[in-house]
Amino acid sequence: MDLSDIVMNNPASHDTMDFVNHQAQLVRAKRFVASQSLVEQGRLSGLYIIFIIAILVINMFVIAVIIASKAMRASSRHVLIISVCLGDLLMGVFVLPVLLNLQMRHGDEIKDCPTFFAMRLFADFLIPSVTTLAMLALNVDYLLRLCCSAYSEGSSRSTLIVILFLAPWVVSGAVLIPLYVDGMYRVSDSWLDKCDIEMGGLLTRTLLAVSFFPQACLLLILTLAVSCMYLLRRETYSLDVCGERIRAPVDVCLASFGTILLYAPAFLAMLLTTEGYSGCEIGDEERCAIADGLYTVALWCMFTKSWLLPFCWIACADTRACLRQLFVESCST
Repeated sequence: MDLSDIVMNNPASHDTMDFVNHQAQLVRAKRFVASQSLVEQGRLSGLYIIFIIAILVINMFVIAVIIASKAMRASSRHVLIISVCLGDLLMGVFVLPVLLNLQMRHGDEIKDCPTFFAMRLFADFLIPSVTTLAMLALNVDYLLRLCCSAYSEGSSRSTLIVILFLAPWVVSGAVLIPLYVDGMYRVSDSWLDKCDIEMGGLLTRTLLAVSFFPQACLLLILTLAVSCMYLLRRETYSLDVCGERIRAPVDVCLASFGTILLYAPAFLAMLLTTEGYSGCEIGDEERCAIADGLYTVALWCMFTKSWLLPFCWIACADTRACLRQLFVESCST
């Protein structure tokens, strides 16, 4: 009597086989979640620590410089840069340390389900959406400075700046959090207890698409519009409607393209793997190793964005001028 006959004649064995198959499906479904992949990469603990330190130091440095400089605090552009830095700081303050802690406490197994699901929400969906929309707000700010006279008026300008600062956080939270939680309950009522995260198919594709691709397309369009607007009107304006000097939007364009380029590979990889497809077949170890390597590189590119992007702001002429002024003031005192 073979195994299939035993399973057919024994209901308990049949239930056991269903359980084993279900667990195997869960393992395959979990494999290509960004946060789960990071938890599994315990051999890269040193890289975790380096990324955490780099994200914290560089982003906090940029925020501290903006807050310390009166001229930068009065600039709408630099106020919105703080929003971008805060989104990137979440990765270093919250997500990566917790993922490292999960790996050190539990290894490759997921046992703390609520924490894991929170990390998945932030790492895979929320932070990319917030930071991409924050870059979109920076491009909108540049266009308003060039073209909108109402942007120079006190109360109107303050209101618009507050809206641009808060909109990425409010929109991302209002859209993605309910969609994520509702999707988890639709998959399984006991997902918090069993870590049942089998969210392949339309649900996961919808979450991934909503959390990055519309924002990235709008960001690309606005970045091109900002570049063309500056090239067409750079001889006309020396000051914007707020009285600030208009400079070439090199830092904004570099940061915008950098955001798209560093996020896109990971999101494309996650979209391709929502059905468990990894670009290889079971038993083809060489091809699977290559696919896993490419996926790992794409993920770490996504997290590289959180510490690499602030260098665009540091390289800006306005930032360098404020740094020199702060240095002179500190030396004189």
